[in-house]
Amino acid sequence: MNAEPIALHAAHVEPTAAMLAGAFEVDAAYRYLFPDPARRPHGLADFFGGNLRMHLPHRSPYALLDAHERPYATVTLRPPSGIHVSTLTMLRRGLLPFALRYGRDAVARLFWLKRTYEALEARAARGAPHFHVHMMAVAPDRQGHGHGAQLLDQILTRELAKAPGVPTVLTTHLPRNLVFYRRAGFEVVGEEVMHPPNGEPYTVWSMRREGSLAK
Repeated sequence: MNAEPIALHAAHVEPTAAMLAGAFEVDAAYRYLFPDPARRPHGLADFFGGNLRMHLPHRSPYALLDAHERPYATVTLRPPSGIHVSTLTMLRRGLLPFALRYGRDAVARLFWLKRTYEALEARAARGAPHFHVHMMAVAPDRQGHGHGAQLLDQILTRELAKAPGVPTVLTTHLPRNLVFYRRAGFEVVGEEVMHPPNGEPYTVWSMRREGSLAK
C-alpha cells in the first residue's frame, strides 16, 4: 500500500535534512557552496535543516514516513505566492548562523547561488506565478522503488487542484534526473553552463510542467 504524504513538522527536520545532505553531497551547486569535502556533509545537513525550518510555517515541505515515523522521501514545493521570510528571521535563523559557522566566503557563494537560481526560476516560469520544486530526495535504500515518483505525483496533484493552470518549475544538475522529471510531466526549457566565481563550471537544466493535472 502506498504511504500517504504528510506535511513535515519539527520532529522530522533533522533526519530529513540528513537525507537531503546525503542526496546532494555530490551535487555541483552544493560542492561549490561547501568546497571542503570533509566539512560538506555536516554543512549541508545544517544548511538544509535551516531551510526546512523556514519553510515549516508555510507547510510546503512534505515527506513519506516509514513504520517507525522516519522520513524516507521528501519534497518541498513552494506555492505560487512564494515563501516570504522577514529579514529578521532570515538573519536570526539563516544567514547569521551560517556566516558565523562557515565564514564570509561561504556567504558570498551562497548569495551567488541565490541570485543565479532565482534568475533561472524566473526564466523557466516566464515571469508568471508558479509552483517551485525546491528540494527533493529519497533515502538511498529506498531509491528505485517509485517512492519519489509517488510523492511528487501526490503533492503536485493535490496542489495543482487548488491552483489549476499554474505551472511548476525546477532546476537539476544530473542528467539522470531529466528522465525522472520527464516521467512526471516536466520538459526541459533551458540548459546552461554555470561559471561560479572561483568554482568549477557545471551544467544546469531548467524544467517546467504546465498547469494541468493531465499526465
